[in-house]
Amino acid sequence: MKKINLLITVLFASITLISCAGGRDYYEAMKAPEEKFYKGEYMDAARMLLPDVNKGGKDQLLFMMECGLMLHTAGDFETSNKVLLPAGKLAKIIPVSVTQEATSFLTNDRSSNYRGEDFEKVLVHVYLGINFLMMEKYEEARVEFSAVNNELSKIKSENGEARYKQNIMAKYLTAIAFEIIGDMNNDEKDVEFAYIEYKQIYALNPELDMVKDDLLRLAKRLGNDEDYAEWRKKFRKSYNESENNGELITIFQAGRSAVKQSRGSLLKDPAMEPIIRVTINTGNLTAGVTVAAVLVTLKNAENPIPKFEKRSNRVNRVRVSAGGESISTVKLEDIEETAVKNLEDDYGRLYKRVAVSIATKAVASIAAGIAAKKIAEQSKQLGQFAGLIGTAVGAGTGMALFSQMKPDLRCWHTLPANFQLGRMSIRPGKYNARFTLSGAGGNIDEIEKEVEIKKGQKTLVNLRTLY
Repeated sequence: MKKINLLITVLFASITLISCAGGRDYYEAMKAPEEKFYKGEYMDAARMLLPDVNKGGKDQLLFMMECGLMLHTAGDFETSNKVLLPAGKLAKIIPVSVTQEATSFLTNDRSSNYRGEDFEKVLVHVYLGINFLMMEKYEEARVEFSAVNNELSKIKSENGEARYKQNIMAKYLTAIAFEIIGDMNNDEKDVEFAYIEYKQIYALNPELDMVKDDLLRLAKRLGNDEDYAEWRKKFRKSYNESENNGELITIFQAGRSAVKQSRGSLLKDPAMEPIIRVTINTGNLTAGVTVAAVLVTLKNAENPIPKFEKRSNRVNRVRVSAGGESISTVKLEDIEETAVKNLEDDYGRLYKRVAVSIATKAVASIAAGIAAKKIAEQSKQLGQFAGLIGTAVGAGTGMALFSQMKPDLRCWHTLPANFQLGRMSIRPGKYNARFTLSGAGGNIDEIEKEVEIKKGQKTLVNLRTLY
């Protein structure tokens, strides 16, 4: 009887391992709000998600991130932060071992709490920082942008090295926040902190022309003649803008970021399939378990590790024009490339372990089903369970179970494809600034905004496209 109970436990543990969770999930809840968001109905979309944000549950972090970004895009920065601040706490980066990661792919992760991709958790702080900037709460903005790079430094690969470079967009906005605080408080120390950030940005990307102007400008302002001479020689230019000018800073969020998709059939995956075959062929197969049977069991199984696929992003840059001056925005953070690379790196680290584990469990499920059926046929003790086990095995237990194994496609859908920044020195005054959106085929659209530029101050504009 103990043997019978053990086999029943194995059989139904396998069913639990790869079963689907029922009920309303993230995809159902997001469908209507996401449609509204991409129609430009940002506030209505956010309101539709508030019940899911407030009730908790396995997808709460996702709903908080989606709702917070929708409110941000609507320009309701204060309410956006009321949603994103608790999301930042919920999304605190907690290291997960490779073993735990590999095991998680063998369950239907839609039934588990969504942890968030590393880059998504970091972007929560980016949006908090931008919200604070737009609300003119510069000290709070600086803290959030600094948190971005602190969190990035905690994300390690298997060998202990950092998995991500510093977020240049966050570092740039950190420097801008320091400059604004320094101007407001007449504190050169904050300006020096901004100068340090610009030096670090230059070290990360020496080809970025915008930061060269910032290094020249702050070296000159701080009276650092030696640095100024060195930058002037290296960059072959000097800084000649009037101290009476103000600055128009454009934060641009372009298009739609990549989203998760299935990689398709497990046995058609060129990396997974050979490892599964080798694992089966080199394993100790019990009586009745054949290689062909295992492959049939996995016939309808999907690869449980998803991939990120890029979506629409028609705008390459924005041309900003006002008061006879013009500049183009520069891409500083490529979110969709980060998303794709993040998951491909994970795939490279995990696919062997996942393939071996799937093959081993497929063999075990067939063996358990065969053994349970034999005992059920021979024993009168099972009573009503005999029919249940016979039905399960007769329907193809392994195939039925593994056909339910699906990749977890949850991700932050409303993110932009990339972040861009534009900085323009301009005479004080009120202007109808033009923002010309350009793509591969030329100009796509033009937006006008009234802006007021004040002497020695920075005016920020936040733009987002959805196509």
